[in-house]
Amino acid sequence: MSDIIFYIIAVVAVILVIVAAMRFKSFRNWLVFAVSEAEKYLGSGTGKLKIRYAYDLAVKQYPTITKIIPWCVFSKLVDAALVIMRQMIDDNKKIAEAINKKTEE
Repeated sequence: MSDIIFYIIAVVAVILVIVAAMRFKSFRNWLVFAVSEAEKYLGSGTGKLKIRYAYDLAVKQYPTITKIIPWCVFSKLVDAALVIMRQMIDDNKKIAEAINKKTEE
């Protein structure tokens, strides 16, 4: 009987890890959106303010994740999202126009 309980616990643990990984991947993808919004709202050259803005958005959207992830890790994730956003801007004129449109106004 204890073997069955062990296997059930193991399966549940694996499912939880998979769900958490999927949720984290979703969070990382969402961060690209958040830094794009921060870029539109604050413009370029506002690095620390952008991180704070993205963090405030993340607290609203993902309250649990922001309690788990330390600030230094969050900051690095934002830096990675900024790299992706800049690549998207370089690769797609429409994205560049959408993000830069607000900052030029």
